[in-house]
Amino acid sequence: MASLGKKTRGKRKIEIKIIENKDDRLISFSKQCTGIYKKISELSTLCGGEIHFIIFSPTGKPYSFGYPSVKTIAK
Repeated sequence: MASLGKKTRGKRKIEIKIIENKDDRLISFSKQCTGIYKKISELSTLCGGEIHFIIFSPTGKPYSFGYPSVKTIAK
């Protein structure tokens, strides 16, 4: 049986740098933000901690996540 080899290039290290195109930067932000919210939600569920997370978009708009709620954590 012949080996077909890898079909993907696998996990590679990429250079971290600012995305020059403004539209691409906003798209990337929204995708990454969704992933971060999911991870924060998992962390609060697994550990039972109270979490308040604020992140600002490239346009300066704030996004926040709080568990159990933003108002409860702020108090």
